[in-house]
Amino acid sequence: MKDLKDTTNLTWSFSQIWNKSLEQREERELRPRNRIWASELGGAYIDRYLKMNGVPYSNPIDPRSLRKFEAGNLMEWVVGLVLKRAGILTEYQKWIGFQYPGLLEVSGKLDYTAGGYPDWGKAEEEIKELGLPDFFDRATSDILSYFKKTFPKGLNEVVLEIKSCSAFMFDNYAENGANPNHKLQAYHYLKATNRPEAHIVYISKDDLRMAEYGVFAGQLEEEYKNDIEVMTNCFQSNIEPPKEKEIVFENDKFSANWKVGYSNYLTKLYGYKNQTEFDAKNKPLASKFNRVLKRVKEGKTMTEDNLTILEGMKKVGYGN
Repeated sequence: MKDLKDTTNLTWSFSQIWNKSLEQREERELRPRNRIWASELGGAYIDRYLKMNGVPYSNPIDPRSLRKFEAGNLMEWVVGLVLKRAGILTEYQKWIGFQYPGLLEVSGKLDYTAGGYPDWGKAEEEIKELGLPDFFDRATSDILSYFKKTFPKGLNEVVLEIKSCSAFMFDNYAENGANPNHKLQAYHYLKATNRPEAHIVYISKDDLRMAEYGVFAGQLEEEYKNDIEVMTNCFQSNIEPPKEKEIVFENDKFSANWKVGYSNYLTKLYGYKNQTEFDAKNKPLASKFNRVLKRVKEGKTMTEDNLTILEGMKKVGYGN
């Protein structure tokens, strides 16, 4: 079988140019800053503290992550294109800031706001002119028909935060709801624009499934303000926050802490060479914890191995 990577007999290679272009995204130089990015809300305080002080990454973004980032941008662009042609796009890619008195400012780039009073007939014509693939053509036609029938007087304007993800993560959001970090980010845009409603829209890059969750004004006020207060106190006092636990207990189960695994300071803070090394240690350990936890709940007799694992749970801060 011919090697698919063998381009020696090709007169030119479209794929080589494409792949190289995806990996050429320039990262902004880390410089000290006294503001919080909205996308950081709910994230590890220690990572945010180091970033705000301009500390260079020990684990910079790799080429594969860059390609995944650009794939997400593509999905977001498609959504924006449909919103625009449907006549309900009102704002997009707008920097929005908010600041409580005495606390650090939070700033972020809002994806889209959508709503208003479009001409549905014109919107249908605009969509047809796009020449979208059959799937998108059917979907957008159904969306417009639904809007036209259900909201003849127009749509309330809402904030839309678009997140593309793998099918695995999509299933996780479908089971457990929107990511708490994403909810805080969406809440920031409501707080900063004095709007009542935001939607977090997840799109699975594997099969194009879509899920949508609402965030409403006043709903996350305590969490939002507390996050900013903690970060402000650490930054202004020049006190480095504690490191994250490598294994966390959430939704009644143990799991490897993604805040550690995805950290740009994974090596500097935790000593792991990369995420693969972190996962190799902590994912099997979390599975063992869950297995023993289940035995405890079921009242089963603990084996010697089970007792050893229980001791391991205590060492990382869980159990009596």
